[in-house]
Amino acid sequence: MEEDFDLEKCLIALRKKSSVFHSEADFQFALAWEIQLAYPNAVVHLEYCPKAMPNMHIAIVVFYGEKFYPIELKYKTANLDVDSGSETFHLKNHGAQDIGKYDCMLDIQRIESMRGVIPNFEKGYAVWLTNDSSYWKAPSKASAFYREFSVHEGSVKRGVMCWDEETGEGTTKGRTESIVLRGTYSINWKPYSIIEAKRYGAFYYALVEVNQ
Repeated sequence: MEEDFDLEKCLIALRKKSSVFHSEADFQFALAWEIQLAYPNAVVHLEYCPKAMPNMHIAIVVFYGEKFYPIELKYKTANLDVDSGSETFHLKNHGAQDIGKYDCMLDIQRIESMRGVIPNFEKGYAVWLTNDSSYWKAPSKASAFYREFSVHEGSVKRGVMCWDEETGEGTTKGRTESIVLRGTYSINWKPYSIIEAKRYGAFYYALVEVNQ
């Protein structure tokens, strides 16, 4: 009997091999490779477009034991130049954390939308990896215009989330729609790696499960 699929096991194995990534695509490929190593009988695809949802591309999908596991991920970085192993990494400052947090919530909403639509949906995951502490820390002001999308440690996400009514159009452009979640999700951040004693050298990850 095959063991149950466990994405966190793959993340833990990955952090022992790769402490930092060049880009989100680099992280995506490395995680998919680690999944394949951990589950040789699984079929793993990148940027998968399901037949039932032709306008959607999923970062990683895993077909394992006839079950379907979609995975969305984000890799949000603050500026960091570091040598790791034989490689040199130049991470850019992505900034726009308010938009980034909205997109994190959008990942969960997207995965929820697959339930009951894609056959054999078993469980989905949203994975966020970052060295930008503004993601795991609460907003400095309780009145922050993006507060409903905040993904800080210990936050609980559910129901309808909207921008503050005074949010500028430049921020919400392309993201005006409210996020609506059917489930309830507790956000917990865990250490991923420490890159030397440098500013922005601490990476944390959050793993959110979306069940049937």
